[in-house]
Amino acid sequence: MQCRSKLDLQPLGQEAWNNPESQPEHGQGRRLVWLVLFAGIVTGLALALWPMPLEGRKGTEADAQQARKKILLLEKGLSPASQLFAEREINVYLDFLLRDGHPPRIRGGWTTVLQAVEVAIRPNAITISAASVWGPVTVGSLKLGPWPVTSQVTMVPARGPRGFQWSIKGGRIGHLPLPGPMSAPATFALRPFFNSSFRERALLANMTNLELEEGQVAVAVRNRAWKTP
Repeated sequence: MQCRSKLDLQPLGQEAWNNPESQPEHGQGRRLVWLVLFAGIVTGLALALWPMPLEGRKGTEADAQQARKKILLLEKGLSPASQLFAEREINVYLDFLLRDGHPPRIRGGWTTVLQAVEVAIRPNAITISAASVWGPVTVGSLKLGPWPVTSQVTMVPARGPRGFQWSIKGGRIGHLPLPGPMSAPATFALRPFFNSSFRERALLANMTNLELEEGQVAVAVRNRAWKTP
């Protein structure tokens, strides 16, 4: 009353007058929301940058030769019309395919280099895992990274009017799980590799039969001129 400063009085209910400590503190609530959001982002980044071991079984160079031979038989339409590929044959074939070519690089805000690709075959589903290196990222004079990152997607095939279509059922980046279609970012490092594998894409685009079992897959393709995938 002596300094005559303006008082900021807000209408209060009877309970607030009787118990001043019950008045809401909106500022504290907002700080709590931001704190929880920040903690969630940090936890998500930590899980994403925590690599997981790849799941697929890998064979020998002889297994890679078997995979090449079976692909050639499918391409030429020779007997038997259906070829059975073991998981270890596919993985060592992918390893040679990646090693013989140039490791795909994606340039943008940072550089991503694919280092390994493996598949794990389950009944009615295939899990594709990739190991890559992301970064470095330069922020002003500060250089961050590079980071080893693993990613994984589980895909389920379904026969459609245009052949077999694949839908993503789940995946993860590092230890960070991603549900359903939200797993699409996990294929980021895989896309340039499969886009450059024209022979293998043609094989997938012309399949007439696909049977997935534990650790192996039976594939048949049409015996006429292949269409462009």
